[in-house]
Amino acid sequence: MRIFYKTLLFSALFLIYFSASGQSNRLFVAHYNVENLFDTIDDPKINDEEFLPEGKNKWTAERYAQKIGRLSQVVRAMNAGAGPDLLGICEIENRQVADELRKNIHQKGRSYILAHFESPDNRGIDVGLLYDSKKFKLLHAQSLAVILPGEKPWPTRDVLLVTGQLKNKARLHVFVNHWPSRSGGQEKSEINRMAAAKTVRRAIDSLLKVDPTAHILTMGDFNDGPTDMSPRQIMGADSLPNGPSPLYNPFLALNSDTTQGSYNYRGSWQFIDHISISTHTSSSNSKLKYLAGSAKAEKFDFLLEKEGKYAGNPWRTYGGTNYLGGYSDHLPVSVQFELLK
Repeated sequence: MRIFYKTLLFSALFLIYFSASGQSNRLFVAHYNVENLFDTIDDPKINDEEFLPEGKNKWTAERYAQKIGRLSQVVRAMNAGAGPDLLGICEIENRQVADELRKNIHQKGRSYILAHFESPDNRGIDVGLLYDSKKFKLLHAQSLAVILPGEKPWPTRDVLLVTGQLKNKARLHVFVNHWPSRSGGQEKSEINRMAAAKTVRRAIDSLLKVDPTAHILTMGDFNDGPTDMSPRQIMGADSLPNGPSPLYNPFLALNSDTTQGSYNYRGSWQFIDHISISTHTSSSNSKLKYLAGSAKAEKFDFLLEKEGKYAGNPWRTYGGTNYLGGYSDHLPVSVQFELLK
């Protein structure tokens, strides 16, 4: 009997070790539009009046604390409860709210650090990257200004470019995006997203000119689907893992399924949030291998409305000025990689 229990214990320990070892050779990458994560303090430099205690949304400290708690729950739930290794976030008002989210994740074994720069957006919303410093060593970070067309172009969010070294010594360049909205209609506003796409493409071309084997990720809320012109043709995120375009977008294969997506518009799901990877990851000498089929929206049951007209849609924080107390109007998206020697 003792031999049986010893064998059973050894088997359990082996499985735990094997699982942990497998996890250490994986890279879990996600992006999440957290929907208007504002603090409750008036910033006279930006238009944040609607998200103040006396504003039309009556954005109180209690509501802010609940929002932080809910978003932290989402982050902890990713990657089978282990949390992401890299997490791009957008619609954050400033570094303080992003850092508050970072501190509230409380994920065992994680050491998250924030990369962030202030953007010139009129509402003050920015993008950021949370990364586990045990999995990703920061080498460089910068913001890329997006210059919109027009005689008097309005300011928009910068693109965040973060370069780091992975545990297998591979260098990874990560672009975090929040492209201009479709306000005024998709066709009329498309020129603005094209400007953002050109900004990213120029930076990608510069990286590939120096190193044709560079590992590159682009992630974000693009306000365009994978098949639209800006991400596919201008930024160069196409459907072939080893094709002539600089990037491969695994979400293209999911885009035609209207039951899947990161955002629900008038009852139809779509991927306006997606992640693309450099086509070099498909080569035999790449140290970063995309795990085929891993691209998905993180459609946790607790993120969805349970009843009423919008049952099954993302449970958002507000519906107009009506406080709903949910998470976000977007779902997170994620991909996974294997780290090779």
